[in-house]
Amino acid sequence: MTRSALLAVILAACGADGSPSNEPALTGDTCALYTTDTACRADSDCTWFGTGCACPPNDPSCVCSAGACGAAAGSGSSSGSGSTGAGCACPDGGVCYEQIGGPAQPAGGETPIACTQPTPGPGDPCGRIANQGTCSDSATVTGLCLCDNGER
Repeated sequence: MTRSALLAVILAACGADGSPSNEPALTGDTCALYTTDTACRADSDCTWFGTGCACPPNDPSCVCSAGACGAAAGSGSSSGSGSTGAGCACPDGGVCYEQIGGPAQPAGGETPIACTQPTPGPGDPCGRIANQGTCSDSATVTGLCLCDNGER
C-alpha cells in the first residue's frame, strides 16, 4: 500500500466531524498487510522476505509461512511511529478482519480490511467473528484477524 493510500485509510477512520467511523485504522509498517509475494512486490515501497517454506494448497494443518512483506530500505512506508510491525484497530470494541478466501484480488489492489463486531464471549475475538469462515490472528499485523471462508 502506498503512503497516500495509507493516509486515505487513516483519514477515513474519522468522520467529517472528527468522530470515529466504523473503518479500520492502520499504523506502522503497512507492507506487513501483504500476505503473498505477488501482492508485496506490486507495492514499490515493499520487499518480500521469503523463508523458503511453503504449504501445500488447502492444507489447514500447515503452519509454515512462505515469507513476510516488509518496508524496502529507504521506502518510508512506515507511519513514522518507530514500529517495525503493523497494527489495526476498530472503534467501539470492533475487530479488524481480512477475508483471504473468495475471489482473487487484483495484484496491487488495496487490502480489503474491514471492521466487524465479534459475538459476545470470552477468548480470542478472531474466533468469535461470524459469517466469515475460520478466523485466526495475523502473524504480521497486531489486531488483525485473517478469515478464510474456504471459497477458491
